[in-house]
Amino acid sequence: MTAPLLDVHDLETTFFSPRGAVKAVDGVSLHVMAGESVGLIGESGSGKSMTAASILRLVPPSGRTVAGSVMLAGRDLMRLDDEAMRRVRHSEVGMIFQDAGACLNPVMTVADQIIEAVTGRGVQGELDRRRVTDVLAAVRIPDPERVADAYPHHLSGGMRQRVMIAAALIRDPALIVADEPTTALDATVQRDLLRLLIDLRAKQNAALLFISHDLAVIAGLCQRVYIMYAGQIVEEGPTREVFANPHHPYTRALVASILDPWEPAREIIALQGDPPDMAAPPSGCRFHPRCPSVFGPCATLAPALADTGGGRTARCWLHQQVPAVSP
Repeated sequence: MTAPLLDVHDLETTFFSPRGAVKAVDGVSLHVMAGESVGLIGESGSGKSMTAASILRLVPPSGRTVAGSVMLAGRDLMRLDDEAMRRVRHSEVGMIFQDAGACLNPVMTVADQIIEAVTGRGVQGELDRRRVTDVLAAVRIPDPERVADAYPHHLSGGMRQRVMIAAALIRDPALIVADEPTTALDATVQRDLLRLLIDLRAKQNAALLFISHDLAVIAGLCQRVYIMYAGQIVEEGPTREVFANPHHPYTRALVASILDPWEPAREIIALQGDPPDMAAPPSGCRFHPRCPSVFGPCATLAPALADTGGGRTARCWLHQQVPAVSP
């Protein structure tokens, strides 16, 4: 079997606060094959964005990745020095974040920012300028010559997001990490940008790790999906199969809470309760206080992420043998 392009194993990132240590990423393992599109989905606060930050070694100063490995094309990113890691982010990984307005420099033109993503310097000549306008045209920005000379505040939210996509893809990265890149946009702009991302990813044959809380977006974009809850992966498998037949009660609750336009008569069931306090997570299965299927071992024994057949896994006692407990 071909080795994954990205192979994350037992990743653990902890934040330190006056209330104690908080494991925002708790033993996460995932992989993305070359050219594959993989989704990472969960509620706000589940740890999915911090997983991406940990993979890219962009954890805020209050936190630290304390365990695990991140293999990219056979190299462990956790073992690289800061300069080598900057080169990886500069040339091998394209990053697309949620808030383009916060990520783009307000005092640099679009052209300067895009070419800096490639060379680390501003636009210097005709070749650089042509490269910028070509990539702006590739992300379907009308009048790329005008936009190249514009500043971020001159552009709409959708246009700023296209600029960020252009800056990420101009280097032909092997891996694209997209963290909620369309969440702040209206439905029409979101749809157009997702179609654009699908087309560009296929054209470049880049792998994609797409992070979202939106099941519909993941369903239309990703071949496989990881479901995340309270810092842990709780289910994984082919996207279509996971959404059609969820194995974990949390995944089942997520699917049941989404309106299906093809089944308007279907009852929408809200996911009850709140995510746990990660400074004091519940014992046993972290989902058990909200789980309608809770039984004997759930409150005291933490299940492992176990094989459930057909290339799928789930972290749930419903799908694995409960160990015998000594009296």
